[in-house]
Amino acid sequence: MSTVTERCQVAKSRLATNATKESDSNEYNEDRQQLVTDDQKRSWDWPAKSSASLAEQRARKIIFKIREHERSDPELFGNLPGENVPDARSRDMGGRFLVNLPKIRLSKIYAIARRIPKGCHQHLHFNSEVSPEELFPYARNASMGGTMFIRSTRPLLNLDDYEETEIVFNVLPESTTNANIFSDKYNPEWKNTTNSPWMLWKDFRQQFFGRVPREAQTEGLEPAESWARHKMVITIDHTYNQNQTHNGAWACFNQGTRAFKGLLGYEGIYRWYIGHAIDRMIGDKVMYAELRPMLMDKTMPSDDGLRQLGHKEQMSIICEEITKKKEELKRNDQLDQFPFGLKIIYCAPRSIPRQRMHTELEDCLKLKLQFPDLVCGFDLVGAEDRPNNIGFYADLLTAFTKTCDELNISIPFFFHAGETLLDTGGSHHPENSNLYDALLLKAKRIGHGYALLKHPELVEKYKQQNICLELCPISNELLHLCGNAREHPYPQLLAAGLHCTLNADNPSLFRGNATFSSSLSDEFYQVIVGDPRMTVHGWKQLAQWSIEHSCLGADDMEKAKEIHARDWEEFCEWVVSEYGEHAASLPELP
Repeated sequence: MSTVTERCQVAKSRLATNATKESDSNEYNEDRQQLVTDDQKRSWDWPAKSSASLAEQRARKIIFKIREHERSDPELFGNLPGENVPDARSRDMGGRFLVNLPKIRLSKIYAIARRIPKGCHQHLHFNSEVSPEELFPYARNASMGGTMFIRSTRPLLNLDDYEETEIVFNVLPESTTNANIFSDKYNPEWKNTTNSPWMLWKDFRQQFFGRVPREAQTEGLEPAESWARHKMVITIDHTYNQNQTHNGAWACFNQGTRAFKGLLGYEGIYRWYIGHAIDRMIGDKVMYAELRPMLMDKTMPSDDGLRQLGHKEQMSIICEEITKKKEELKRNDQLDQFPFGLKIIYCAPRSIPRQRMHTELEDCLKLKLQFPDLVCGFDLVGAEDRPNNIGFYADLLTAFTKTCDELNISIPFFFHAGETLLDTGGSHHPENSNLYDALLLKAKRIGHGYALLKHPELVEKYKQQNICLELCPISNELLHLCGNAREHPYPQLLAAGLHCTLNADNPSLFRGNATFSSSLSDEFYQVIVGDPRMTVHGWKQLAQWSIEHSCLGADDMEKAKEIHARDWEEFCEWVVSEYGEHAASLPELP
């Protein structure tokens, strides 16, 4: 019997022999390459990869090389030279969005993302395409001096009051009693009809004595405006401070939306907003959008506060301004940039009583009958970790669908669902997840779908029913569902075979102290730096799905696909022309 020593010698000899043989063999590498190829053919973006033009294939290589070099560039996202341990100046590509924002704006990948033909924007809340600093000059205008008011939840007597208060704006008649928010006698009670808590915004700006944090100071705005803006947007401190919570982030967001509403909710600015929002989307290479207005308030004031415009008047303004913009584009031979106008998804909060929901559904039907080409869907909105779940209104929503069928009209559901970590529909019970109700009520798309991977059966059924997910990665990060783009489940959702689109949700509130919002460009940038498997082909597939799952009619959808295909090829050729030499000058990647 051989000794252990002898057997060890034999093992050593045989390992050396086999290692030599294996090093001369390509079998393992061939098997591995075949496995990679098979995996890629099963990938969600394979249809785009397999049909890629030569320009697109070249663009993919260029973008990949630039991205990976930017990942290690110390001026952008790499460690600083000679430092093994990152310091406060270091950034991770795909890391926290607001922290990275100054670096992102210097990135060539971001410059490329801005030029992507993005198709359709499906999940954009109505008041969120234009930033606060664009609205304050209108509120400051002499014509609004006697009618733009501000209300505070407490008198502003010291610096703590400035930090803790919540503010809202409103347009009221000049005859409104003018309160003084800076007085210790100020009464913030607004439901008491004998008290007026409203102070003229003009007077507030003149008397303002609060401290404006350096990071909140905004060029072109007065101190009071910069202070108010800082309370309206999600900033680095608001979302990343060590004491912030998921509910706290939502509270900041809700405060911002309430303040924002009054700055946009009057006739003159409302009319201006539509054309300006379209211009912003054209600049971001979006050809069509479906906006989500909250229509709980049934009227909106005129600039003098003396008239109230109902839903019909508001929708008429939208239609008129869409028509004006399309005529302008047509005169300039630019109609292909935004050929289909806008549509509206009627939104109601899921927190309201059932009888009020019944009224909202009635009003949605009424607007659809009055504006059949404008109103395209219905949604329930609000934080999902608070009551009620969609199922609370299931019988009303089912009756709504039957009524639509009987009237021969289409108002599909686009529910916010799965925008949560708990996924219990605002209850203690997981079976109350809104993802179940969205499926049973035959939603056409769902907003976010972040929690869907918790439900293997629902994943399959969502695919069977062709329910598209409206992904909003930046929104999910800033509201504390994930820490950054690299932690977001979008790669897994896509790998599961679910159709998805990219959306900016509330970009005017979600871009921190930046005074420029590129909306969808930021989302396209985030997904390509958040997952190294995302390529130009993935960008293309997401844009194509945004068209396929839109509310465009059959003829418009075909035209949209033709325009996008043309624009996509031009984009790829531009990437090759603009960045080909730069990519070639970079060292080869290991």
